[in-house]
Amino acid sequence: MEKVSVVICTHSTSRLPLMRDALASVQTQTRPAHEIIVVVDHNQTVADALASDDTNVRVISNTGPQGLSGARNCGVAAATGDIIAFIDDDARAAPDWLEKLLEIYRTRDVLAVGGYIEPVWPGGRPNWWPEEFDWVVGCSYRGQPKTAASVRNLIGCNMSFRRVVFDVCGGFSETLGRIGADGGGCEETELCIRAQSAFPLSRILYDPAVRVRHRIDPERVSWRYFVKRCRAEGRSKALLAARLGGGQGLKTETRYVRRVLPAGVLKGLAGGWDGFLRAGAIIAGFAITATAYALPRRTRSKAEAEAPPFAPIKVTQFDLAEPIGELASDDPGNGRIYGGAFCLVREHDRPLGIVKFATHGRPVEAREFSVLLQQARAGDEASVQPAKVLFHPPTARVVVATRDRPEMLARCLDSLLVQAYRQFEIHVVDSAPASSATRELIAQRYAGTNICYRHEANPGLGLAHNRGIAGARTEILAFTDDDVLVDRNWLAVIGNAFARDARIGCVTGLILPAELETRAQWWTEAHGGFNKGFTPRLFDLEFNRPKGSLFPYAPGAFGSGANMAFSRAALDAIGGFDPALGAGTLARGGDDLAAFTATILAGFQLAYEPGAIVWHHHRRTEEGIAGQAYGYGVGLGAYLTKTLFDHPSSALAYALGLPAALVHILGPGSSKNARLPSDYPSALKWAERRGMVAGFAAYFRSRRAVARRAGRERQPPLMSQRSA
Repeated sequence: MEKVSVVICTHSTSRLPLMRDALASVQTQTRPAHEIIVVVDHNQTVADALASDDTNVRVISNTGPQGLSGARNCGVAAATGDIIAFIDDDARAAPDWLEKLLEIYRTRDVLAVGGYIEPVWPGGRPNWWPEEFDWVVGCSYRGQPKTAASVRNLIGCNMSFRRVVFDVCGGFSETLGRIGADGGGCEETELCIRAQSAFPLSRILYDPAVRVRHRIDPERVSWRYFVKRCRAEGRSKALLAARLGGGQGLKTETRYVRRVLPAGVLKGLAGGWDGFLRAGAIIAGFAITATAYALPRRTRSKAEAEAPPFAPIKVTQFDLAEPIGELASDDPGNGRIYGGAFCLVREHDRPLGIVKFATHGRPVEAREFSVLLQQARAGDEASVQPAKVLFHPPTARVVVATRDRPEMLARCLDSLLVQAYRQFEIHVVDSAPASSATRELIAQRYAGTNICYRHEANPGLGLAHNRGIAGARTEILAFTDDDVLVDRNWLAVIGNAFARDARIGCVTGLILPAELETRAQWWTEAHGGFNKGFTPRLFDLEFNRPKGSLFPYAPGAFGSGANMAFSRAALDAIGGFDPALGAGTLARGGDDLAAFTATILAGFQLAYEPGAIVWHHHRRTEEGIAGQAYGYGVGLGAYLTKTLFDHPSSALAYALGLPAALVHILGPGSSKNARLPSDYPSALKWAERRGMVAGFAAYFRSRRAVARRAGRERQPPLMSQRSA
């Protein structure tokens, strides 16, 4: 069972009787605390008085900046428990407070827990004070969940965190929060948002069964204090929004203002004179808070502008047919703490599914780990079949286009060379390189292998792919990117699919993240990544048509260019790849989407085979994925434009599907947007949307550029021309 350290902060001699009551309530818990730490905020008299009490309590002085945040951080630094719980010096914990906390923490994904804070009013609640504004006195308020539920943030009088939160995220912000008797706040909110962002597979839980009673100081039961606290909250929310971005920092407040407050006003207006007063207090409280929020905000400091921390997610794979041991969730070599795990689960090499769970830097014992992995058996994933051994496998050529990334390319080629497949060759296309590094890599490191080097002077992924397939005599032409690692059964699964049915002209597969070490990589994966699931699917114009008017023009339904293969007959029929599309062109992408659609329209079948797996290295930096988001948008817009240009009949399908597409792209509750993490920047969403609009003109500019180049030089022959 985990150990709990309880931290109580105090600062004034006038609060000593309340402080001793709070201590007594913690010392008489049904589940004793591992330790109780009292932090005195720059008041030696109080520290001496508490230290002289005959109690088993550690009394320390705040050696950091004055204020509640500084005092709490000092308590965290002194604590030795696995969980750190906080209660105010004017509160009393229910006898089973810690027992209920620990019971909740037995759930693996729980990162922080808070509970109900009952106000104890001196002389009763004022008739004008609305329950919607009990947060003014640091208590639970109307609008919070009535049963246990995940929340964005906790209230400081009754909150707790796993120790790992502070190890990874640091402590409470000392530029926010209360100092002495002022009304500042939001330090708990800011830490909770930072923690949830750092541990995206975890959740912050509010459970009303975890209870404390909070005594309200008589000086706070006044209109003057109500106004002061609302004004301070507005200023604190402004600082919070400036640091985190209004969209991320104020989602909970937006729902509160739109739903809870209007309902409170209407209820008050229907409740007689006292109700009328409460309705007026709601309106006034909101106006005061909003005005303070709207006033000029302080300039963010350099520290506040830095990127928040992120606990990496461990990417791994396990086979249920083999013994399952303990899963380590830290890296002894560099001291990194893994906040979660992303596990591909197999059975005799047959992929079953993905299991994601929080680890919080603690190892997962073999028994629990085995139970977690069994979750991958749910659903219809078992329909994925292992690759069969083919006695006469189709011959294959693997094309890898690259540009000035020799180290990354080498990792990809090493994974290709250990394929459990015979009869294949590898062609590396060096696309408009700025140096000879790739040529030298192939000549020096891969001499004597089945790797062939090809040079393409002009940029563009579609053009590079055409260079790679020129002169091919193999039955299969497979494509992957230089930033992937290829599963050893990749080609075997692809070969099986083509051997199964001569009508199959294209095979795509499962693309999983090679690492989730940064927040940017997690955003890419959470955005949808390239994972199309674990159910094999077949697409054609006859009996395998998915529902919807956009088929076969729906982008993204079939797979991605990092994991695709075509029969030689299919690529002959469609004439190869459009050189106006792809990374490196003005269109920035869309070459794979166009080839998928063209293959189906040419009468072939497209098979999605999740057993064909590659591991993709998502971009590590937020700057990198910002440009990538815009590029994806441009490529999508260019693909749609090409489709309309080449197939005017698709206009009707697009017109019919436009309303649903707009909801999918813009609707906050759509499957595209609902799966995004709470900290996913709106700027990335709009970059992708701007790119879609820009893609229309980009495609035609790219076509003109290709045409001008074709007029100046002879284009590389396509495979169908059988040139070497």
